[in-house]
Amino acid sequence: MLEGLFELASQTLAVAVYAVGTLALSGIGLLAEYNGVQQFLGGETMLAGWFAFMGVVALGFAANLGREKLVPLRES
Repeated sequence: MLEGLFELASQTLAVAVYAVGTLALSGIGLLAEYNGVQQFLGGETMLAGWFAFMGVVALGFAANLGREKLVPLRES
C-alpha cells in the first residue's frame, strides 16, 4: 500500500519538476527574443542576433523537454 503511494508521489514530483523546467526555459527564451528585438530597434544588430539565437535555443530546449517528458507517448 505504501509503495504505491511513494511511486505516485515520485511520479508527481517528476512531472512538476519537468513542468517548471519547461516553463522556465520558455520564459528565458521569450525574454531573450524580446531583448533581441529591443536591441535591434536600438541599432545593435550584433547583440540583437545573439539574443535572438539564444532565444531560439532556449525555446528549442523547452519544446524538446516538454515533448519528451510531459507529453505521454501513444502506444499502438
